[in-house]
Amino acid sequence: MLHLTAKYCPLCAGILEPAHVEGRERPRCAACGFVYFWNPACGVAAAVLDEAGRVLLIRRRIAPFRGEWALPAGYQEIDEDPRDTVLREVREETGIEIEVGELFDVLWVADDPRRPADVLVYLCRPVGGELAPSDDAEAAEWFHLDELPDQVGFDNRERVLDRLPRPDGAAPPRERVP
Repeated sequence: MLHLTAKYCPLCAGILEPAHVEGRERPRCAACGFVYFWNPACGVAAAVLDEAGRVLLIRRRIAPFRGEWALPAGYQEIDEDPRDTVLREVREETGIEIEVGELFDVLWVADDPRRPADVLVYLCRPVGGELAPSDDAEAAEWFHLDELPDQVGFDNRERVLDRLPRPDGAAPPRERVP
């Protein structure tokens, strides 16, 4: 995992030095005492389901998982409510306007090469817009839950897609049939 760290204090520009803080070695400013905490990012993902029981996926234009299918997703801005992040990311990547529903899951993604993240996955439904991939997506398509593409990145199939509610009320399958 890539671990970036600051060298200078963002408050006073003093040098950050290793120090034992709260049970771990962390960079601390020798001048003012500021402690640099390396915390995970917060991302959001949208499981957009339409009335026909299809889910909206994007084919990623960028790494990681370039060329593979994934849920529309992205990082939350510092001043942004997670539900607003979902609205923004889906619109930017697919052109679809959504209504954000319930929180489906919170996933810990430790192996993302960019930065570990907590990812909030919301169930959503389309309410407008026109399918037009953009931003990080080279394609955006609707897929029936039983006819998902083979190349799905970020463990989206196992961690989310296979568990989504089916339109007929049937329970999601416990195992994926090849």
